[in-house]
Amino acid sequence: MTIGVPRAQRNLILALLCVASFAVVFNNLIITPILPDISDDLGVRVAVAGLLVTAYAIVGGVAAIFSGPFIDRVGRKPVVVAGMSVLTVATALSAVAPNFALLAASRALAGLGVACLTPAVFAAVGDYFAYEERGRAMSWVISANTSASIFGVPAGALISGLLSWRLTFALLAGLSLVFSALLFRKLPADIPRRQSGSEGFRAVHHVLRDRGTSLAIFSNFLSTSYWFVFVTYMGAYFHDEFGLPKWALGGLTMAMGLGVLIGSNVGGRISDSRGKKPVILWSGAFCAVFIASVTTISPHEIVGVAFIFLFATAGGARFASAQAITSELSPSRRGTVMALNASGQQFGIVAGSTIGALTLSVFGYTGLGPAAAVVALLSVVTYALCVDERRFEPNPQPELQLAPGSKV
Repeated sequence: MTIGVPRAQRNLILALLCVASFAVVFNNLIITPILPDISDDLGVRVAVAGLLVTAYAIVGGVAAIFSGPFIDRVGRKPVVVAGMSVLTVATALSAVAPNFALLAASRALAGLGVACLTPAVFAAVGDYFAYEERGRAMSWVISANTSASIFGVPAGALISGLLSWRLTFALLAGLSLVFSALLFRKLPADIPRRQSGSEGFRAVHHVLRDRGTSLAIFSNFLSTSYWFVFVTYMGAYFHDEFGLPKWALGGLTMAMGLGVLIGSNVGGRISDSRGKKPVILWSGAFCAVFIASVTTISPHEIVGVAFIFLFATAGGARFASAQAITSELSPSRRGTVMALNASGQQFGIVAGSTIGALTLSVFGYTGLGPAAAVVALLSVVTYALCVDERRFEPNPQPELQLAPGSKV
């Protein structure tokens, strides 16, 4: 089902959703370049500091499961605004946390905000854009969040390296506050899905008992896992192995962001014309090759950054295509599906960072790339065998209208 509104209004709605997505990824990735500073300032080992990512993801993963039916019932806007508001408060608390335990608690609260925000954003994209053009629409959302990698996170890393990691969080909190106000004022109310929303958690059971849907979500979980096997420790790897200064670590995130930006736009457009599943399979395979190469055959930091860029380009293509398919798995329960998918991705962060920590302890930095590659190939095989894109062949879809009085 799609909501019928004029194209100009749809484009403005997409821009607002991009704003929300920017904030989410900024919060996701900001820990990577400032992890060494937090480790030094609070007196914890890097591997322990990596638990900040784990706390953020566990809370987000659990909360996302509960948010799905709620998103379907009350509509997307209330959940987007509430999620952004929680994210703002959590980020402000991170800036003033006096010790590691309270910093971890504030990051857990941020995970709660993201659990509401992320699935509501992607469900809204599915509401307003037909499947045949959704790959391109998803690529715009992903382009917005990679802008956080290209511009926001490096700036935050620079501020952290030259001044304080606390100031980085404070500035991010201020930016999130502005975004919250913008979304509250400008994002239109959509039509609540009362029928599916009234199912409550039966909707979760209904979604998960479909084999193709549950395994698509599992493959997406694996795709997030292999990212965070390495990305969680990317800054520490380049700092310890190549002597890259702490203030320059944000450049790694910038290179990765540029790759995702290019890959999502190219992959999203190809997937709309050639099919989304082939893009997912090929890009996943390339991810495995490039991430394994980062820690095994990179003789110099420049070569390592080049492999990261190629890995991120392939990953961006996969993400845009996978989000488009996922949003069509059960249109009447789109909020629930996207919430379960977001939950899987949050637990993918937990799994990936945990696998990375164990690999780092046993094999050192060299083992991170190959460990990520194994998970990437498992994701590819799962999608190849279990997800059938032919179920989404074009067919006439009913259009829903915005609630009376809703406007941008």
